[in-house]
Amino acid sequence: MRKISPSILDVKKENLVNYVQQLIDWGVVNVHYDVMDNIFVPNVALQYKEIKEIKEKCSRHIMDIHLMVKDVFGYYEMYKKLGDILTFHFEAMSQDDLQNLIALAKKDQTKLGLAIKPNTPVEAIIPYLKHLSLLLIMSVEPGFGGQKFIENSYDKVKKLSDYIKQNHLDCIIQIDGGVNDQNIKYCYDAGVNLAVVGSFLVKNFNQEVIKSLIK
Repeated sequence: MRKISPSILDVKKENLVNYVQQLIDWGVVNVHYDVMDNIFVPNVALQYKEIKEIKEKCSRHIMDIHLMVKDVFGYYEMYKKLGDILTFHFEAMSQDDLQNLIALAKKDQTKLGLAIKPNTPVEAIIPYLKHLSLLLIMSVEPGFGGQKFIENSYDKVKKLSDYIKQNHLDCIIQIDGGVNDQNIKYCYDAGVNLAVVGSFLVKNFNQEVIKSLIK
């Protein structure tokens, strides 16, 4: 599986609905929504009402919501009925909180993802993989678009991919940060299933580029 989940972090607010609908019209199935609280990361991004408006006005698509927040449980309750997959940061909670979040998502039948920052080793999240629908490897520091891809991310993806295959787990590997037409092939080759493409696609917004990103 080679798919993209376009990030709309760098899209102008007044263009959000039209941008997402155009992606869907071009055949994109997943769209990546960044939510920040200005605490876990020093920035803010999409607000609940903006994502809700997109859901109401755009055609059906998989809403992949990446929550870079400290109040994990508060945001979980807010977004659990809005998104198709909710991804929280491993670094934002204690092990006990993570176990409680996994139990809560299971009870609610919510698809849960876990994200790790560039400095967090893959080994830290291995024990939780069997409970996850998605594992997001950040290939930049979370919080801002337009950063350069961190090269050792390929090794983390490969290690994770090998483990998932060896243990017959059903967990999507996603990568986010600095992904473009030059490095996306290497991401797929390493084992990425779903690549988040943000700034590059905003600057090169056309259907042919989208097709080239999933070859």
